[in-house]
Amino acid sequence: MKKFILTLLAFLPLTDFCQTQWQTACIETLDRPETVYDNITIDKKACTITKNGKTYKLYGKIQFVENWGDIKIQIVENWPDMKIKFVDNWADGCGKFQVVDNWPELKVQIVNNWGDIKVKIVENWPGF
Repeated sequence: MKKFILTLLAFLPLTDFCQTQWQTACIETLDRPETVYDNITIDKKACTITKNGKTYKLYGKIQFVENWGDIKIQIVENWPDMKIKFVDNWADGCGKFQVVDNWPELKVQIVNNWGDIKVKIVENWPGF
């Protein structure tokens, strides 16, 4: 038993080094923007979506439109890219949206298939 403990203690510095290397690699991977399609990139850290070279915030004041929206969303129950919450005021956090009729920051078109991003509507913990 004593030999076993000494052997484990001898390998602790090596395992700590490996974990540090893996943690750095994992953090760098999570911080990178995720490409959904060729022309669409989602940056979870900045809470933005870039479509055709133009970047939009994924929070704030939105207006729903039938055609020509800045982004297309697909509302799903399972496997969403993002969870969103509709608020009356203070849409200043990731995934919080205030629906307006005038002066939107983002125009959104709801589609049944092939949305730029899949969202689930929630009451708590919006975001990624």
